[in-house]
Amino acid sequence: MKRTLLALPLVLSTALTTTAQAEPTELGAGFSLSGNAAIVSDYRFRGYSQTNFRPAIQVGFDLSHTSGFYLGNWNSNVSDFVFPEGNLEMDFYGGWKGDIGGGFGLDVGALYYYYPGSDSPKDGNYNNTDLYVGLSYDSYSLKYSYTPSDFFSTPDSKGTWYLDGTANFDLGDGWGLVAHVGYQKLKKQVDMDGDDIGHYVDYKLGVTKDLSGWVLGIAAVGASKDNWLPTKNGHPSGRLGAVFSVARAF
Repeated sequence: MKRTLLALPLVLSTALTTTAQAEPTELGAGFSLSGNAAIVSDYRFRGYSQTNFRPAIQVGFDLSHTSGFYLGNWNSNVSDFVFPEGNLEMDFYGGWKGDIGGGFGLDVGALYYYYPGSDSPKDGNYNNTDLYVGLSYDSYSLKYSYTPSDFFSTPDSKGTWYLDGTANFDLGDGWGLVAHVGYQKLKKQVDMDGDDIGHYVDYKLGVTKDLSGWVLGIAAVGASKDNWLPTKNGHPSGRLGAVFSVARAF
């Protein structure tokens, strides 16, 4: 049976925007609350446009505890071309992060993606759950995400995983450099010839400038298979392009 990704509206969702750092609001009993907001010229994740190359407004909130446990919510507009009948992405996540010695940091948790009003081919709204574990050291981080169920309604895709590495460098005077590369592996996706088409590499390289808490950014973003997701008007959603952003933490 033919299985192709090109006709499936599957994406992942988390911003690639680098946000400013701000002191969280102390709530007492070890809890603190922080937030972030951004405007981006094109919402990309894992190389692919989620907004059909149009701007997005993104807002998130994080509740953390001194023990290392945290809960959060992040939201962005998306294109209903990618998620039929849907125009909003809502992410809910929780986990634990902290130092584990030797300068290393550990982050483990779960992330739930939800698209209210969308029309999934499996009935109901599009949604997805990822389990993740991440390691960080100095300016570098490595993260592994695993999907225990079908990946965004893609048939027989249980066990899909994604591995990505990111580096953030402080260049001084408010300037920063961010580099990212990831490898996506979608299970059991083959073309008519039986060749595996369920994998690709995405990449990002950008610079940021902190202006009194407002972080301006520009980055080159793309994917090795630029038409892996559905395209509109003949423009591959994963083509190499520039993404501009303005972000602030609060």
